[in-house]
Amino acid sequence: MKWLFRAFLVLMLLALGLVGAGYHYGQTLLLPADPSNSKKVLFEIKGGMLGNEVARDLARQGLIKDELAFRLLLRFHPQGKDIRVGFFELSPNETALEIFHDLQHAKDLTRHATFPEGLVIPQVASVAKKASLIQDEAKFREMASRGGKSFGAIFPESLEGYLLPDTYEFPYKCDEKVVLKRFTDEFRGRVVPLWERRKAKSPLKTLREVVILASLIEREAQVPQERPIIAGVYVNRLKVGMMLQCDATIQYALGKQKAVLLYSDLELDSPYNSYKHYGLPPGPIANPGMSSLEAAMAPTPSKYFYYVRDDVKNDGSHRFARTDAEHNANIARYQR
Repeated sequence: MKWLFRAFLVLMLLALGLVGAGYHYGQTLLLPADPSNSKKVLFEIKGGMLGNEVARDLARQGLIKDELAFRLLLRFHPQGKDIRVGFFELSPNETALEIFHDLQHAKDLTRHATFPEGLVIPQVASVAKKASLIQDEAKFREMASRGGKSFGAIFPESLEGYLLPDTYEFPYKCDEKVVLKRFTDEFRGRVVPLWERRKAKSPLKTLREVVILASLIEREAQVPQERPIIAGVYVNRLKVGMMLQCDATIQYALGKQKAVLLYSDLELDSPYNSYKHYGLPPGPIANPGMSSLEAAMAPTPSKYFYYVRDDVKNDGSHRFARTDAEHNANIARYQR
């Protein structure tokens, strides 16, 4: 009978040990790793990770007190296999159970960035870098300048002009190719269908011509309602074989912005110098927004061939003229 009593005693001790261990581990799940630390920590769960790997990484980043307790939670809890793949912002002042809940229900992190109208590729790269979308600006510039065709047959080698300005949402973890694909997908989804609807009535023959003209409009027009009028001025010049004489093309050819262009700048030897070459420049000079693209597709019909900035009003608007004499009169009256 002694052996039976001893066996019972052993079983009782084991049961008490299990209860004690369960209580201990249960308590650790209710305690934060660092109650005084509310700083958010970026945590990633990769596809194919095992529960013990998740618990290990949480412990290494100081997010949970007890790795084993969390492993047991993931293994035996009915929702232990429901944790999601992605990036999460967790805090050491959360309890392990709260973190367990976050990993099941929190939304994946994303990044947002706003790209204004009229930027050129290096400026787009700079915005993307500041928003932590890319690591290497030089790599982005190279891909955007030489790898355009890899994103679809509708794109030229250089994506200058095709990086549609807007506010975008990106995956939290992305790279240069992901960012450029987001731009080109947006262009394909918004600009191409619009062109298909309007090209029958457009004075321009191709979408590429539209993008080039829109880039000029983007850099020249400051007042939104003037965009179609300025587009009409350039179309009128193209029709009669006049040089476009667009100052923004000189700025692009110079590779820098100048407050005032000099006469010597207008003699610059560049195919983008619209004071020396007829027709549209060989490519876009900026990345135009939808308003400028729409204006290029549907310019306002007029008899205007000239425009000059109105320095009297000083609001970015222009004065338009039909003849060289009218234009010179506007210069004399409105330029300061």
